[in-house]
Amino acid sequence: MKTVLFVPGFQEDESSRDYQSTITAIQKKGYKVVFVPITWSRTTIKDWVKTLEVEYKKYDPKNTILAGFSFGAMTVFMSAVKKNPAELWLFSLSPYFAEDIQSIDMNPAWLKHIGKRRVTTFNALNFSELSQKIACKTLVFYGQQELDKWPEMNVRALDVQRSIKNNVYVATPGVGHDVAHKKYISAIVETI
Repeated sequence: MKTVLFVPGFQEDESSRDYQSTITAIQKKGYKVVFVPITWSRTTIKDWVKTLEVEYKKYDPKNTILAGFSFGAMTVFMSAVKKNPAELWLFSLSPYFAEDIQSIDMNPAWLKHIGKRRVTTFNALNFSELSQKIACKTLVFYGQQELDKWPEMNVRALDVQRSIKNNVYVATPGVGHDVAHKKYISAIVETI
């Protein structure tokens, strides 16, 4: 049985949204799911990756899938760059890599909300270079409404499709930025 290490979205814990429905659906497909709590306050993605890697060391990488939502997707992506998991599942990968932050279209309010230290850390993450280091099968999920609403998300999604070699891309109609939405969960279940 493969283990899925699941990292939530920014400033979220297991009770922030109906993560349990997502986890249960994945478990019904025959996976063991471990929710990896992250301390978001006064930390950056470097800290988030360290937290994930402490948990990751407990499992055989050949039987471990890294899955994350939003900033959690960025976290598992960065871990997969260093270590080669069995698979990588990116749920609504956030557009906060160097290319995104330096884009004219980046929403300044988003950058202010996440804080200077995080922006500085994200600004050092070159997606184009990092994505070349992803060797495992990668499943990429987005809600179509989030892609339509935020051009930055759409640019990141298209770049993921082009850059990661062994990927399966799914954009689910009628869904926004919510991995716990019934349609999003159905897309996950159908794809995994």
